[in-house]
Amino acid sequence: AGLVDSWKALMLHHAIVIVAAAGRGGRAPRPGRGGRSNRSDAPDWAKPPAEGRQKRASTSKPPPNGGGGRGERTNDGARAASSKATTSKGEPSRERAVRASDDLRAVSANASTKNFDDGGRGTTTLFDDGGRGTTLEECLRYEREGHTCIRGAVDAMEMIPMVKALSGEIMSRRMEAYRHRVSVLCPQVDARELRDVEDAKRALKKHSQEDVGFLQTFNLHREQTSAAREYIMSKRFAKIAAELMGCERARIYQSCIFVKEPGMAETNWHSDLNMVPLDTNDFVTLWIPLRSLEEDDAALHFANRSHRDFSLPYWRTLEGMEDLEGRYEIDTYDELDLGDLTAHHGWCLHWSPPQPEDCVPRYALSVCYFADGARRLDTDQLRRVPHDEDAWSYDSWLKDIKPGAVAKHPELPIVWP
Repeated sequence: AGLVDSWKALMLHHAIVIVAAAGRGGRAPRPGRGGRSNRSDAPDWAKPPAEGRQKRASTSKPPPNGGGGRGERTNDGARAASSKATTSKGEPSRERAVRASDDLRAVSANASTKNFDDGGRGTTTLFDDGGRGTTLEECLRYEREGHTCIRGAVDAMEMIPMVKALSGEIMSRRMEAYRHRVSVLCPQVDARELRDVEDAKRALKKHSQEDVGFLQTFNLHREQTSAAREYIMSKRFAKIAAELMGCERARIYQSCIFVKEPGMAETNWHSDLNMVPLDTNDFVTLWIPLRSLEEDDAALHFANRSHRDFSLPYWRTLEGMEDLEGRYEIDTYDELDLGDLTAHHGWCLHWSPPQPEDCVPRYALSVCYFADGARRLDTDQLRRVPHDEDAWSYDSWLKDIKPGAVAKHPELPIVWP
């Protein structure tokens, strides 16, 4: 009961900070802190995109001068297999690769035969005025650099009901989020047997070889009774995504709420499409903070133009990707107000630093979209398979679509137009 009361108190404090910030135009006050090093000094790729996650702080510290490299999903997104699932050279183990390949090849007997209404299901919540859309400058920056910032995508006061709805889901699904972290970081533990959050924390401390970088709650937009659904499915966000991708029709692939509690570790370099079983390049993630973020908060950092770096995976082995210092310029958007969002391409490499222990938790909604017409990966002759960390998102529909078939499914709804 004490833990529940403490968590509720923290959430109440968070709501008060949000409302106060919105009333002043979005910026919440922070107690003074000492200076810190520039977060553009991102860590090197300690490991290549296809494998290892963050090592425990006691055994691995990020170097002082990062440069390029490969976090929400991660997801805060495509981090790779744990050390127990890789060989000594960093290649995915044969056992894990075979298991993943079998999962991708599995197709139900009635695949692609389901009849359903595939019309647009985007909501008009937050869309009364038609949405602000994107500017030419924002679209050009997204195309060139692989990321952009949409300031004032939603009015701060309009965001408050959305934040309240999502915050309620964070509270009610906290145990579910911890079970997911345990299932990813401690595959030898049956997460279903965990009784409470403290039990999950003990399992992570005992069995995980990595620090916890975030918690995530998946796909509230698929829950018909969730108060958050109408906001996640909003045409206001979908319009922005479609304009950035330059497509006529956009589908939601996945939605996640990412939580970085005070003291949680960095999220490693990754690209989101590395975990998606779709054969497409038209994929964008909108990252929407649920409170104003100041300089000390763990915002996303992006490797400029990495989404266009075809030579990296084409020419380099996994070992050759380990040292990419200086390959990219690193960029971020400091001091995001409530109602601002960032957008990044599915192949854009990004990471997130630790959340300082003297900050309140950082909450962000991440919604991933893809252009209608994308096909499910054909499993024949793949050089690699998608990382399975986001299997919670695609397990429910993957077997219903034949490999190589257009990805049409009730759980991949059209939200624009």
